[in-house]
Amino acid sequence: MSLMTVFRQGPARALIAVALMLLTAAGAAGVASGDPHPPVATVAAVCADFPNQAAAQRAANTVDADGDGLYCESLPCPCLKPSTPSPTRTPVATATTTPPADAPQPTGCTRPSGVQSISFSKTTYPTIKRHAERAIRKGWPEILVLNRPGADARRERLLEGRPTRPGRDRDEYPPAVGRGRGAGLTEGRNPRGWKASVAHVPSAENRSHGSTLGTKLRRFCDGTKFKYVFY
Repeated sequence: MSLMTVFRQGPARALIAVALMLLTAAGAAGVASGDPHPPVATVAAVCADFPNQAAAQRAANTVDADGDGLYCESLPCPCLKPSTPSPTRTPVATATTTPPADAPQPTGCTRPSGVQSISFSKTTYPTIKRHAERAIRKGWPEILVLNRPGADARRERLLEGRPTRPGRDRDEYPPAVGRGRGAGLTEGRNPRGWKASVAHVPSAENRSHGSTLGTKLRRFCDGTKFKYVFY
């Protein structure tokens, strides 16, 4: 095929034909010189080799005349834009959970120097009264020390494995808020002072007593000494 015939088929095809002729000539020169590894010419693609701009953009092997990163902008779409570098990721601080501090003291609480008598009706709380008296006879202290922090943990450790009974709850003496510090009130570790006497008492009586105890201790700060008194 003559060179003029190739030019009639379009300038793009003519450029490819010229490049192939040069490649053939270079190969022949290499063989003639005895070079076992003659140089290989690399031919750049042209936009006419691609059906659309997206294909040319993916190949990225044509000439980018204006240097904007877009190849063969004259070709029809589908189109692609130059890939952009991934944005730098800003390290995200990992939130840490701070263990909650001990429960704050009630506002305006006091800590009297003497032992405070916390009184209950013996007719309203007869089962609680019998349990407290029995526990004291067995060696548990009569004088208790108010210690709110850790009360829930002490109660849970004491009562685990001790199921309730129908209509009856588990009463503790000393109560969870009255052990953990003070003479005879630190039996057991992890948490300190979890051990106590446990008895099943009527549910309504136990819950009413717990609510009344909390109300009567509200005005005192931790460290206050107190005892049960039944009238």
